[in-house]
Amino acid sequence: MEKALFLVAFFFAYTVQAITGFAGNILAMPVGTMLLGLEPTVAVLNAMGFFACGLLAVTDLKSVNWRELGKILLVMAVFMFVGIWLDAVMPLHILLKLYGVVLVAIGAKNLLRPQTGFLPEWMLWTVLALAGLIQGMFVSGGALLVIYAVQKLRDRQQFRITLSAAWTVLNGVYALIAFQRGHFTSDILQVVAICVPLAVVATILGNKLQKRISQEKFLKFTYALILCIGGLLLVTG
Repeated sequence: MEKALFLVAFFFAYTVQAITGFAGNILAMPVGTMLLGLEPTVAVLNAMGFFACGLLAVTDLKSVNWRELGKILLVMAVFMFVGIWLDAVMPLHILLKLYGVVLVAIGAKNLLRPQTGFLPEWMLWTVLALAGLIQGMFVSGGALLVIYAVQKLRDRQQFRITLSAAWTVLNGVYALIAFQRGHFTSDILQVVAICVPLAVVATILGNKLQKRISQEKFLKFTYALILCIGGLLLVTG
């Protein structure tokens, strides 16, 4: 029963992932943690994030902004490993709650009063570095990456596909680390095998749904997700 409920949550989360290019893992994580446990959930979602994001990216490689992808991966990778180190030596639960508050504030502000100006370049680099740091500490840096990407990737399709390409690489790194640590037991591999066809269907469905959403509604949906993610972190962090 626990696995069935997780699969329902997974399908919903990865449909959202296909629509926006982010949020799949963090939406599925709280349900998975309650039903399967933290370590198995992280292993499953990293493997499926690699697969599903890669699947979405290869369907439209021409939409990848390779320059921005390179910047995202370079900066996030460096600070991600710093975050992984900090996670091992410091208690970070209070910081996770603070991160949730920041995301709620950003999401609410942009829903109520959409941003018309642009962040300065130095602040965007700071946001990107913080995204890598938070990703390393909490596997939850996607929302900050979105704040960077909304300004740098103005075309919706370029936004979705470039972020998907970034998550393919980052989730692949995490999945490899989990594999080396022996987290992929036979039971976890069974869940992954069931999730693969669900991820394919979710990607196809999400692709169809996103074509019916205007750019304005897409941005509102994106900021609503950031607000929801912040709320999830406050409740579950």
